[in-house]
Amino acid sequence: FTKATGIKVEVRVGSDAELANQIIEEGDRAKADVFITEEPSQAGALDGRGLFEAVDPGTLAHVDGRFNPASGNWVAYAARSRVIFYNPDKISEAELPQSILDLANPEWKGKFAYAPSGAFTATVTYLINTIGEDATLEWLKGIKANGENLQKNGAIRDAVEAGQISFGLSNHYYWYILAQQQGGQDKLKSKVHYMSGGDPGALVLASGAGILKTSTHQAEAQRFLAWLTDADGGQQVIATTTPQYPLAPGVTSSMGLRPLDQLDPPAFDQGSLQDVSKARDLIIEAGIV
Repeated sequence: FTKATGIKVEVRVGSDAELANQIIEEGDRAKADVFITEEPSQAGALDGRGLFEAVDPGTLAHVDGRFNPASGNWVAYAARSRVIFYNPDKISEAELPQSILDLANPEWKGKFAYAPSGAFTATVTYLINTIGEDATLEWLKGIKANGENLQKNGAIRDAVEAGQISFGLSNHYYWYILAQQQGGQDKLKSKVHYMSGGDPGALVLASGAGILKTSTHQAEAQRFLAWLTDADGGQQVIATTTPQYPLAPGVTSSMGLRPLDQLDPPAFDQGSLQDVSKARDLIIEAGIV
């Protein structure tokens, strides 16, 4: 961005939640100009508190509109898909569950792994919004009873690859990172299954960026978001240096991802994931953490 525009950028790196909470605490004293996050919930948390300036409509139009929030106050610049990693020596693709909701049923006991990650919490929030708190809690209790909590997505990937567990819930990019490290997708025993039919297990979660109302560099911040989402700018960086999905039409990942237009995620407002507190409460109540 600096090379393209001459605008210098000072970057502060931290966890999504840590930085979001700091900005919320600082309120109108916040010093940041732009907030960039992997998690739609953290972008939504700031948006829901009225801390973001509206994003230029032209910038919102740079990317696949399915992944921008209805508010238009932050813009999606990348995305990750929820998937199942499976080991064909343990289970065939045809034998995998048709829905992640089925995993609460007894027949799946001992066959899968999961991790209470940010994306898992986002999935729980989505379920609360669609099937209600009671049904979501029962599902979580089933996940707790039937699955193995490996704590980290990377651990799920490695356990499936090693044949220690038949399959696991995770984010797509963990497998593609391992494939790149091992010299190609054909070098791995495990495979990736993308769920279909708008199943909650097929959620595509947007990474977002927004401009704080307190920013004293509004014009420069808008230019940054425009560059970040431009097909010839930041989207090329995402496509060639990260395993996430770029979101500008016509830009494809260099990591051999299944094309975004071939995925079948549920349609929903990414901004609806802004409050994950109830999801965290239910995860605790179910005994997962």
